[in-house]
Amino acid sequence: MCTRANRSSVPDSFHALAAALVALASAIVALAVAAATIPWRTLRSRQPTRTRVDSTTHVEIQIHLSDGERVRAIERSCRTGLKRAAQTWAPFTLPLDRVEVIPSAPPLGKADIFDQWFDGSSGEGNNAGALVVVSVGTPQEGRELTPDEIAGALVGQVERLVIDRYRRDHPAPVAVSTARGHDSQLTSTPVLVTAAEPSADAGPADNVTDIRALLEGIKKSQPLVPAGSSKNGVHLEPDPAS
Repeated sequence: MCTRANRSSVPDSFHALAAALVALASAIVALAVAAATIPWRTLRSRQPTRTRVDSTTHVEIQIHLSDGERVRAIERSCRTGLKRAAQTWAPFTLPLDRVEVIPSAPPLGKADIFDQWFDGSSGEGNNAGALVVVSVGTPQEGRELTPDEIAGALVGQVERLVIDRYRRDHPAPVAVSTARGHDSQLTSTPVLVTAAEPSADAGPADNVTDIRALLEGIKKSQPLVPAGSSKNGVHLEPDPAS
């Protein structure tokens, strides 16, 4: 029994071969482009960007609780909060070294900064650096805080530390004190009163001077009395009969 040859199989095979060759050519071109741009992409990936943040693994977290499951939950929440804080304040490095979770600490947390702290790298104790410790409490108003609430208090203390460090590194110009200094100089300058300018305090003195001048004029206008003999230095009145 003989079978009839399928004449359409030859064109179909040719189209399939052509599509395979086109796909192979596209793959070769893409591979060549990728290989050619490797140095440029590597250089770009090494350039620092603003979104890149430093690792927070150097921050030590100490949780003073006996419940192991709660300790692990609090540590996970604190780690997540620190990573998000690092992304928020990037590229500014978080000024934090240790985190202490202890029931006796305030529920909103507190920050202690030790400017001169022994780092242990030198046996003589000459190498001293700053140490920043954030302490967060666990109870509040008779109930235990959740791990997320403890992490929120930690993030709030980190924000205060970042703002304080930024203000100390970038102090604002003192413009108000300068203006007050100019005002004090102006107020301390004495006011000179010239003769042409009338003064309120000179009124009574001028009146006394005018009265004295008037009395002198009256004395000059009176007739002179001839001097008579004197007795014991007292002038005697002249006798009208003589």
